[in-house]
Amino acid sequence: MPREALIGVGAGLASAVASLSFASGVPFALMLVYLAPMPLMMAGLAFGTRITVIGAGAGILTTGLAGGLASMLIFGLVHAIPALLIVYLALLNRENIVTQRGNSSIAWYPLGHIPAHLSLLSGALLVITAVILTNPGMSILISTHLGEAFEMMAPHLPEQGRQRFADMLTPLFPGAVAASWVIMTVANGVIAQSLVVRMEKNLRPRPKYSAVDLPQWLSWPLVIAAVVALAGTGEWEYVGRNTAMVIATPYFLLGLAVVHSLAKRVTYTGSLLMVFYLVIVASLWATLVVAGIGVVEQWFGLRGRAQTLPLQTSDEGDN
Repeated sequence: MPREALIGVGAGLASAVASLSFASGVPFALMLVYLAPMPLMMAGLAFGTRITVIGAGAGILTTGLAGGLASMLIFGLVHAIPALLIVYLALLNRENIVTQRGNSSIAWYPLGHIPAHLSLLSGALLVITAVILTNPGMSILISTHLGEAFEMMAPHLPEQGRQRFADMLTPLFPGAVAASWVIMTVANGVIAQSLVVRMEKNLRPRPKYSAVDLPQWLSWPLVIAAVVALAGTGEWEYVGRNTAMVIATPYFLLGLAVVHSLAKRVTYTGSLLMVFYLVIVASLWATLVVAGIGVVEQWFGLRGRAQTLPLQTSDEGDN
């Protein structure tokens, strides 16, 4: 078997072990689950999409043998397919003729389009799940299962308190889970690319993340989901609200890029960004504001306007 194929199989096995680690009770297992797609992404970004396909197949087979059909499906949907999508899109390129003398350059697929595709995939899965769960309804099932989960985790709490907490989380729970999946998948891709660049194995040049842009067509599914959330009733309102949250996730990432771009123009960049991320973690409203910044950037171009501002330097350097 060729060396690259062996690397793909090894990456698939590593991803499968990380995906199954949560059920084994290994300390810090949840972090391993979050990082499960990274070996597949690293193998693909270094050796090509075919190697990720080999790794995904090895991972699906391993999780199926070790954990059964459910584990295999979860690995395929949550880790393997997103890794394949990111590697395939990240390595798409075409040759551009830039001069009359025939000089050419490589144009790579825009990075900002990748989280847009991931959010659409996640939103579509959410809608399909909601249709399948029409009776009795996604919101009712989520509320019930959250109540049961809290009963297992905190059996000494009064039942009324557990159910109240479950009811508080239910309105945005599927959207929050799907949005966090998109963010973690993108983060895995960024880390994987950084590692292969450091190892000098990268097929795609080091990207400039602060300059990413989203596709214009992404506004339409966001508007449609928002209209369903505002005009719908019952389960349709619930599905529309959570789908809008998922599709807004790339705008949140774009908002982060805008903040980083603007932070470079002031002193104490590193300290400012540290405080900013602490606020993001602590406040849901802050995440909504950042997503709003991303929407404004997409429509009006905040970073382009910021180029006219004087650039200030600090001892902390750029971030």
